[in-house]
This record gives sequence, C-alpha cells and structure tokens, in this order.
Amino acid sequence: MIHIKKLCLLMSAVLIASSLPTNVYAEDADTHTVTVLDFDGNVIDSIEVGDGEALSLDGVDTDSLEKHLDVYTQIGFNGWSSYPEKITEDITVRALYVKMTIALESLPDKVEYYSENGEISLDGLEVTITAERQLPEQDEDGNFKTNTEVVNIESTCTASPSTCEEAFADGDNAVIEVYPVNSNRPIASYNVSLCRNLGDVNSDSRADACDASAILGIYSDISTGVLTEVSDDMKKICDVNRDGMIDAADASLILQYYINASVSSNPSWDDIL
Repeated sequence: MIHIKKLCLLMSAVLIASSLPTNVYAEDADTHTVTVLDFDGNVIDSIEVGDGEALSLDGVDTDSLEKHLDVYTQIGFNGWSSYPEKITEDITVRALYVKMTIALESLPDKVEYYSENGEISLDGLEVTITAERQLPEQDEDGNFKTNTEVVNIESTCTASPSTCEEAFADGDNAVIEVYPVNSNRPIASYNVSLCRNLGDVNSDSRADACDASAILGIYSDISTGVLTEVSDDMKKICDVNRDGMIDAADASLILQYYINASVSSNPSWDDIL
C-alpha cells in the first residue's frame, strides 16, 4: 500500500507540472536590449542579445549615416562607442563620426602668363583636408573626445583648363578652376591673363636691346617731366618686373631675356622673372 501511495503522488506531480504554462521556464533564456544611436543621439536600431552573449553590430546600416554637411564637409561612420564583450544588461551604443572638411588656404601665385605655351601653374596653391574623428573615450562632461588631423592635398589637385593654349584660346583672359582629386566640385576659381608682348616696346614681335633702350628713354622722359602720362597698355609692356614703375630695372631684365633668346630656341620670361 505504501508503494501505491507514493506512485499516486508522483503521478499527480507529473500531471500538475505538465499542465503549467511553458513560459514558466523562460527564466533560463533572459535577453537584453541594446539601443543603437546615431551621431546626434537618435535611435537607429534596437537589438536583442541573450544574457552573457556577445554583441554583433554588423547588421546596422552605417552607410545611411554618411552625408554632406555643406559643399566641402562630409561626415561618415568612424566606429562605435565602447561596450562590454558580454551583454548582461540593457545598454546603449552610439555611432562615432569622422568629419572631413576640404579647405582652400591660398591660391596659386601665378596669375599672369607671357606665352600660350606650357601648363597652368598651381605653385603656391594650398589645399587641406581636416579629419576630425570621434574617439570612444569621453571627457568629464560625458562628451566623446576627438582627434584632429590636417593633410595637405594640393599636389593631387588639378587645374581646368590645364594648359595655356586651352585657357587663352578665346582671348587674353581666362578663369581657372581647381579640383581636388576625385571631386567634381572646384575648391577654387581665379582669373589669369596673358601678356603676349612683354618687353616688346617697339612692337616688332621680340624683346631685345632696342626695347631696353626705348625703356631707358621713357624712364628719362618721366624723370625730367617731359612725359607725364603713360597708357595702361604701355605700362603693361614696359613694367617688366611689375613694380609699378618704368625704369632701368625693366631695361636690364629685357637685356637678360635678349641674351637668353640668343642661345635658346624657346626663351621664357618665367626663367627671368
């Protein structure tokens, strides 16, 4: 009789247990919520992670975070804020950004050309990219620290038009646009001009000793008051060093050019000025 009673009690316990809801045992399957935020703190995703399991953020769409803040500034994904290797509670993870800004620091030095031969010079151009990256570490106010790096990229920039022949095909003035590498937006735009007859005072299509002598004559006339006004076109031809005066220094430069022309088939004012 004792064995029969024990058997009945055991069967009753089994029946009671089988009638309980299955979720009574869900305590062994605890999960935690990981809330994913964008750069501005807005929720972009929510992930359920089992207790003690590792978090994977591979499925979060970080490409959608990239955007242009203005024409020359782009922001994109740089990484995630710190989080534990195993998730044991609800947590928040934030996307960290990298902000890239292209800036023009200085225009090219050369804006006047003396021949339709050769390329447009970008010497003197300075263009930088400033990369500001958010780091996982936070300061005492809870803000993410940043690291800033500045890189010069003028060596990769290109001019359009790129040659003097193209630039001055329709006249003696042109607009040059400067493009950073892999960009269809110019970072700079500036004016250039062509002086086809620099130093050719007597308009015989060459600069030589006769022109140097003519400049000395003009200089003398100006100094003695015989000549009180010189036209803008004549100033452009005679003021070789572009110092605002027509004097012996300009005559000396013409003589240097003449000497170079005597020994070179392709003399250039750029070699002298």
